[in-house]
Amino acid sequence: MSELRERGAERVRVDAFVKVHGGAGQELVFRTRDLSAQGLFLYTRVARAYPFKVGSTLALELYDFDGHVTCKVVVVRVVEPGSVENATFPAGFGVRILECDDASRQVLDGMIARARAGEVY
Repeated sequence: MSELRERGAERVRVDAFVKVHGGAGQELVFRTRDLSAQGLFLYTRVARAYPFKVGSTLALELYDFDGHVTCKVVVVRVVEPGSVENATFPAGFGVRILECDDASRQVLDGMIARARAGEVY
């Protein structure tokens, strides 16, 4: 259930809860569509325009069953609702991990390993 892309890291399908902290005290809740050691794709089931643009830096909290990942990310792709790209891909945005401490990296690696093994999230 994973796919390899030119991004350099294997992506796995994971549906997990994510909080994103943006500028001006914004805190928004999303779900993950997939993740890799280098990044995540986030979306919400409510159709909306996202208040982020490519290049926005965000603080992210990704929650797992037994822990959470805290990291700094940058938005690298936005799929707007109703866009041409949205006909093929879900609306949402992709982020690349910029900073992640060792404890968070271990939790992230564990999530990826469990997803590869077929555990359901």
